[in-house]
Amino acid sequence: MKMVQLVMVFILFVSHLANAIDGKSDKPLNVLFILTDDQAIDTIGAHGNNRISTPNINSLAKKGMSFTHVFNQGSWSPAVCAPSRRMINSGRHIFHTGMGPNNHKQGNDAKDFKMFGETFKEAGYTTFMSGKWHLPMPIFERSFTEGKAVFKGGMAHLKNGGQWQADYVDYNDKAKGDEKYHAYKGDKHSSEMIAEAAMDFLYQQQAANKKANPFMMYVAFLAPHDPRQSPDSYVARYPGNSINLPISFLPEHPFDQGDHYIRDENLADFPRTPAVVKEFIGEYYAMIEHMDSQIGRVLEALEASGQADNTLIVFTSDHGLAVGKHGLLGKQNQYDHSVRAPFIVKGPNVPQGKTAKGMFYISSAFPTAVDMAGLKIPESVQMPSVAALIRGEKVRGDKDTMFDSIYSSYRHFQRMLRTDDYKLIYYPHLKKTQLFNMQTDPNELVNLADNPEHTKRISAMMVKLESWKQIVADPLDNNDIENSFKVMGGVKDKDHRSRDRKNKANH
Repeated sequence: MKMVQLVMVFILFVSHLANAIDGKSDKPLNVLFILTDDQAIDTIGAHGNNRISTPNINSLAKKGMSFTHVFNQGSWSPAVCAPSRRMINSGRHIFHTGMGPNNHKQGNDAKDFKMFGETFKEAGYTTFMSGKWHLPMPIFERSFTEGKAVFKGGMAHLKNGGQWQADYVDYNDKAKGDEKYHAYKGDKHSSEMIAEAAMDFLYQQQAANKKANPFMMYVAFLAPHDPRQSPDSYVARYPGNSINLPISFLPEHPFDQGDHYIRDENLADFPRTPAVVKEFIGEYYAMIEHMDSQIGRVLEALEASGQADNTLIVFTSDHGLAVGKHGLLGKQNQYDHSVRAPFIVKGPNVPQGKTAKGMFYISSAFPTAVDMAGLKIPESVQMPSVAALIRGEKVRGDKDTMFDSIYSSYRHFQRMLRTDDYKLIYYPHLKKTQLFNMQTDPNELVNLADNPEHTKRISAMMVKLESWKQIVADPLDNNDIENSFKVMGGVKDKDHRSRDRKNKANH
């Protein structure tokens, strides 16, 4: 491995020497990847939300480029963030990551695929990680040279200390065995722990000055995933009575779309009340604003390091969240509030203040960062770089979008196809279809599926959906739902939807 890294460092040097000859920067481009948890597309001031204060994310949008339609490709697990992070780190389609419910804790799965951090590490970068990992730790060791305040799990459960006393490890790649990891309890809010770890790394870069290798940072906040705890001063800014009820608010989703009584949905009683939903949204916004302030501290440390002008920043989230929309609280659904995420890019040669639709997947962050750093995208990566869109090029004729349609899914309960104009959601267990006109009905309020004039459209979209299922290796057979999906390990023998779950919830 050391010989491979030496060769890659030499190649990187030659590449940047050639750039210098061509009149381009002779400095390797640093990368700062910022990943949030459960942050919906509509929770940023720069994107039109006048109720929330996100000055630092707004600054990234003002000085960089925002994409408005970037999607999570789905989940084979109720913990939607787990498959999302596997796709983000591998740059592969949902069923092509080598990781699923049966093997997500092992390290030998995906051994044939190059990972996000690993690609930069092998190119001679110092690779640093802080925050939520949620992948096998052997993959972490392949990816990063340093780690501080790393949260290995999925969420900061209250029983384990919540956001204020979460469990972390620091990583020392020079040690052996268990000595590589130093475990400890946090002594401040998770957003502050993670930000300060990133800041410490940047201060080290500042001290090293020109002697330091280029760096790739992976900073993954636990916020705004519940438990939604933040300092009282932030909570006080968003009292429930000051929050507008979402346009798509419902007391309960009109039908059980699968996992209707999952943990996320049981955070509040049925039916939802306006007061409870407003309170939840207020707590959500408070946590996002507090996180934004910590992102600001990281950006200040980057400026102080002298590396800001030579650093590509990619900001995104693993998916969105309902928080009261459509009668739902979680992300186990196919509505835009849950499948879309913010995606902002800032750095050298990135246009300032520009917005584009995009129509691509969150996991394009990996190949895009590699591409813009002038490195070779690994052959195992399936997602496209969107560097061409950033440069203002048309990649599909006169279109400024990567795909003409987007696929997403949730376990064996839901399948979705979305175009620029329409969205189709199919529920295999129910044999039920929803169709929304996304141009005239962006909040997805009016189901057009029973309108005869859309019969041909639905048929064509179902054909396209089946085509996407082939591309992503979706095992679901609509005529043999549970047996076909058992290959993923995500179906129990008696997984008969909410009838059984509702009985349990009522006892």
